[in-house]
Amino acid sequence: MKDWKKGMVWVICALFAGMTGSGCALFVVAGAGASVGVGAAQYIRGELKQAYAAPIEKAWNAALATAEDLKMRPTEKSTDNIDQNREIKGKTDEGRDFQIAFEAMSKDVTMVKVRIGVFGDEAYSKKIQERIAAHLKK
Repeated sequence: MKDWKKGMVWVICALFAGMTGSGCALFVVAGAGASVGVGAAQYIRGELKQAYAAPIEKAWNAALATAEDLKMRPTEKSTDNIDQNREIKGKTDEGRDFQIAFEAMSKDVTMVKVRIGVFGDEAYSKKIQERIAAHLKK
């Protein structure tokens, strides 16, 4: 009976170490990547979502730099009262509406959502997200 309990303790310890090690590795990779994307981007209903290992302020500045790079013209910038959500709206260089929304998932993780026009444009949204990621790596 004692051997069985001792064996179970080792199994539980090994499982726990494996789980916590994996979790730590995720954060280490995210931190070492200097603000790279966390997880896969999702294109759903005309909106491309990507989480970044970056505070909301850094993601915001990267998006503003991206807008400047791509000759997009922001016409509206908004922030909620507790600075958990922000939004940039405007026109692309081709005259189409765009919206970039930010949601602070935690202190160091921000979800960035990009929509072009009413129905979305996956290729252009991806171009914006890639440029945001590049600015975050600087």
